[in-house]
Amino acid sequence: MGLFPRRLKNIFSFLQNAGTEDVTDEDEKRRIILVNTISMAICALLILITPVFYALSDKPDIIIYPVILDFIITFSVILLNLKKKYLAASFTVYVIQCASIMYFGILLSNVVALEAMIIFLITIIYLIFKEERYRRICLAIAIGTLAMMETSYYFNLFPPIPLSYNTTFIMHALVISGILVLIIIVSKPYIKSNDTNKALKLANHFKKVFVHQVTHEIRTPLNAIYGVAQLLKRQIMLNDQFRSLETLVDQQLDAINNTRSIINNVLDMAQIESGVISKSEKEHFLLKPFFYKIAEVNKVMGRTRNIRIKLSIEKMPDVLYDDILNLHQVSTNLLANALKYADRNSVVELRITGMGSKWSLQVINQGPVITPEKQELIFNPFVTDKSKYIEGTGLGLYIVSGKVKSMGGDISLSSDAAGTVFTVSLPLMEGNMELIKEEKDEEEMWDDLGHINVVLAEDNELSAQLLSRMLTQIGCNTTWVKNGLELIQQVGKHIPDIIIMDYHMEVMDGEQTLYHLKQVPAYKNIPVIISTGDAYAETRDAFLKAGADAFIEKPINYSSLIKVLKMHLHHNSQELLE
Repeated sequence: MGLFPRRLKNIFSFLQNAGTEDVTDEDEKRRIILVNTISMAICALLILITPVFYALSDKPDIIIYPVILDFIITFSVILLNLKKKYLAASFTVYVIQCASIMYFGILLSNVVALEAMIIFLITIIYLIFKEERYRRICLAIAIGTLAMMETSYYFNLFPPIPLSYNTTFIMHALVISGILVLIIIVSKPYIKSNDTNKALKLANHFKKVFVHQVTHEIRTPLNAIYGVAQLLKRQIMLNDQFRSLETLVDQQLDAINNTRSIINNVLDMAQIESGVISKSEKEHFLLKPFFYKIAEVNKVMGRTRNIRIKLSIEKMPDVLYDDILNLHQVSTNLLANALKYADRNSVVELRITGMGSKWSLQVINQGPVITPEKQELIFNPFVTDKSKYIEGTGLGLYIVSGKVKSMGGDISLSSDAAGTVFTVSLPLMEGNMELIKEEKDEEEMWDDLGHINVVLAEDNELSAQLLSRMLTQIGCNTTWVKNGLELIQQVGKHIPDIIIMDYHMEVMDGEQTLYHLKQVPAYKNIPVIISTGDAYAETRDAFLKAGADAFIEKPINYSSLIKVLKMHLHHNSQELLE
């Protein structure tokens, strides 16, 4: 590129971006650039078209002076943007064009088709003005201009300059060409943006598929590890000679829970990026046992660095009515974060306090002070500190912030030498004791199920062996098959009491198998529990709509699975009695 074209390009770029230097809002910057671009385009068209109009007109003076005034005012729009007078610049370019169109439209008569320029101005109102009131004002100005022009044409209020047929044709062609040029200039960045958005959507789709596949692949081996740990924990509870292994097993369970939390955070992040918001599902639950269990689970993580967890609950009802899953994720993420950054031999406090129509959840630790600069960014994704004792994805607090907002609350942070405090404030909705789902203790959950016949469809041999062993321990007769086709063949030989089926299987997957089962009258009432590492809400909802009775995600918590088994076996028995 030569020196002159390069300088010309630099001048154009400077004028186009005039006034955007300190603007951080991308939407505002886009509007400023658009106003500057329209101003430059109109000035350029005036320079190109005016000499032709001047040469063809019998009265050039009544054209040239208004054009010069139009040019000066239109170019001053760029100067207004340079001085940060953005609203004045937008109104100036809009109003002066309406005035010029009305003047030249009446002067040159309606054969020049300047009404098309008014229509163009109406279409760009929503691009250059953000606030609705300014849009309404400009729309009124444009419609008023158009109405005045049509009124003048109809009543012949101002006699137009007489034009020959050839002159009219040339002027008409120039005006239409000028309007087309403006449309192309204005629409080009939006066409490019649309193309970019398509590419981004495609990239996001591939990213979602990648996250989906990777998290599923991680969950499968994690399921086996978790199964071994739960069976070991069960043996320790039944046999005192294994008590020496309890600490190791607890640490293993803690590591698994942390990994599950990371996977869930990654999935939540993928859901947020794809624009999917999980539905809030509220239920009645006992407050103290809920937070006591959360504190107990996290105590294991604190033991490695001699950090204690202190739970205090004040001025709260015995029963809450809220989204228990979101609340659990918020609490565990905040506690895990506090334990990561707490000093050795310190105390992490979990305070639950009622405040009239609201209640607060506070997590307090003694550790490094979070600077004001870091506090501004800490709820953004991928913000983390790494040290000898600290590892993480930086998603926890970002997910917490989103969950809290979805529950109608807010989260704040304070940090000084006395400690760091995360405070979650939520609406207080007292629950009903009579509506609490009865929960049995851990030991009672593992009691005998009375020789229930279970068909287990699972393509991972280790996961199948561990789950079969657990089912055998609670009295089930378990038959293992590797895919959906084998499952259907087995059900044809002997109808089981319940089916536990993986989603991803070779030969015939869970979806195809479920469809086949629900089409056969003899099989359609068999309770089917879908077990999979695919934890997306849409997958779960699709299976439940297709006729699955329950959905449990990997790694499988055996106690939760037993609850689901008992619940659906009970329902099935009731249906048979009826």
